[in-house]
Amino acid sequence: MDPWGCKVESSVAVSEFEDNFKPSQESTKLADSAEYLAVLERKLQVVRSKNKVLENLSAYREDCINRLLRDGCDLDPVIGDTEAEKLLQE
Repeated sequence: MDPWGCKVESSVAVSEFEDNFKPSQESTKLADSAEYLAVLERKLQVVRSKNKVLENLSAYREDCINRLLRDGCDLDPVIGDTEAEKLLQE
């Protein structure tokens, strides 16, 4: 008996999926696909040229390592939380 109340036509088990997850042979490109790819390539070039974030993080990492080696293990916050810096911000 089927618990969902559906009528079962056959009880033969199929050993593969209906479409077997293979892409169809007929694939057509969209009309603006060349423009879309050009936009994506320009964005990729912009991202590759802006590696200042990585350079800044690398410099900050080096500074932290040097500070730890020079001053020892100081658990005080490093950026913007010293009393002198708070006075300068006000």
